[in-house]
Amino acid sequence: MGSGKTTVGSLAAARLGFAFLDLDEEVEQSAGMRIEEIFSREGEEAFRTREAAVLHELLRRHREVGNRSGLIVSLGGGAVTVPAVAELLKREAIVIFLKSDVEDAWKRVQGSTRPLAASSSGFRNLFARRAHAYAATADATIETGSRSVEQVVSSVVETIRGAAEARA
Repeated sequence: MGSGKTTVGSLAAARLGFAFLDLDEEVEQSAGMRIEEIFSREGEEAFRTREAAVLHELLRRHREVGNRSGLIVSLGGGAVTVPAVAELLKREAIVIFLKSDVEDAWKRVQGSTRPLAASSSGFRNLFARRAHAYAATADATIETGSRSVEQVVSSVVETIRGAAEARA
């Protein structure tokens, strides 16, 4: 959360000629309500179940069209903390973790309507708890740090091209 994955993902997809999807937006569309509403009405566990089902369906549909073009999906920050999602991604995707500093990420999300960014201490705790899941699932980690969006996009594109060549 707050790493810039939607911005970077959409720009990298455009550069590669890939489709781009934001999983949070897809979950909202599928549920017919905003993420904040899902959390409020159903809780985080139900949201994660919805998120996993939508991701599975997106990847299934992408496989069915024969992968004629690539697909970049911006995942919600907690998606890889669900073991079934992490396993699915390890089998079927190149997973890139955009690693940002907790302070930078907090600056980007504070004051937002994101349910898991309600307080600074809660956000920092969440950030620390998720680090292991990110490291365990990612094929590559790209530090965002003080780098420009364009520099991060270039690193993502290079990583995807390199991984695709290695798998060919």
